[in-house]
Amino acid sequence: MPNSITQNIAYEARDGVGMWIIDDLAATLESGELDDGEAHFREHAGDDAMTGCVVVLEGTESVGSDVLEHVNKQWTALGEETGLTRTAYVAPGIARLAIANKNEAREMDAKGFTDVDTAVEWASEA
Repeated sequence: MPNSITQNIAYEARDGVGMWIIDDLAATLESGELDDGEAHFREHAGDDAMTGCVVVLEGTESVGSDVLEHVNKQWTALGEETGLTRTAYVAPGIARLAIANKNEAREMDAKGFTDVDTAVEWASEA
């Protein structure tokens, strides 16, 4: 059962993988809630027991340039800070691919998925 971080962000750990579930990424960014989720990510994703992470983007079929710019700057920095080797993005439509391609953290693979279980399995193989 996921633990609520904010109204639009929840967290769950599965098989050594941290999973952040974000409802409507654009609205969560605009409301400022994403800052709390990113702080939680920073705190937990650096844990030695965590092999990879999954970011589930519910209600996010497409993303605007402002969201992609945020992902490129902030999520790339988070990937660098935490040292994770794999991050999976789960979303319908092309959002998962666009977001995965914007995370440019060195030493980390980012990949888009449509299925949570497949994403968790891939992230756990880090």
